Amino acid sequence: MSTTDHQAVRTSVLRVPVDPFGQDQIVDIVMKWTDGPHTHVAIGVNAMVCNIAATNDDFHGKVMAADLSYADGQSVVWAARLLGGRVPERVATTDLIDALASISALTGKKLFFYGGKPGVAERAASQLRHVHPDLQVATRDGYVSHDGMPQLIDEINASGAHILFVGLGEPRQQDWVSQYRDRLTVPAILTCGGLFDWVSGDNKRAPAWMIAAGLEWLWRLIIEPRRLASRYLLGNPAFLYRLGKQVVSVRRGSAR
Repeated sequence: MSTTDHQAVRTSVLRVPVDPFGQDQIVDIVMKWTDGPHTHVAIGVNAMVCNIAATNDDFHGKVMAADLSYADGQSVVWAARLLGGRVPERVATTDLIDALASISALTGKKLFFYGGKPGVAERAASQLRHVHPDLQVATRDGYVSHDGMPQLIDEINASGAHILFVGLGEPRQQDWVSQYRDRLTVPAILTCGGLFDWVSGDNKRAPAWMIAAGLEWLWRLIIEPRRLASRYLLGNPAFLYRLGKQVVSVRRGSAR
């Protein structure tokens, strides 16, 4: 599925497009990509991505280059709906990866994990292989120097991976994809932030009731306060402020 297939129904949240798809639709799109000859990119949109895009034109351009932008944040789901969009649900990448791994194991598709501290991506791969024994996953941690990038690109391409997960955090992972996308032969790329920390079990995911209530961000803040305090305690109010301005602007435009 190409960008032109769904761009007309996207909702712009702080200049970031959000596609109106649930998890099943996203899995279907990504798996279709794996059968094609071209490289496509999917990104999960949360409040942090929107905040950076609102103030950084370079980052905004890289986000706009993605073929699929799904709501990986409950605040983004609520924002899109407030702006008139029809986003059906939050699609957490921590849930999406298991669905993609399941189908990949059944169909012989290969995954590649790039990012995280040494050992984390491999532990994440081991956890998924435990659940899906036929899954093929290659890994590389995120500590690759600039001089080592050509070797990394060759390693990813030689692996025959169909789906590449890039977990370098924002905005670094968008910078990396933008720089190296044209050199990769992998047909599907998903940026995934700190996903490997959660899949590996290094970080325990929030209780189901918190996830259902849209409070997973609070759980993450509780378990990683030093790293995430600025992102959530400053970022969330900034997101709400910018969203409020966008809503007012949209309603004023509609009234004319």
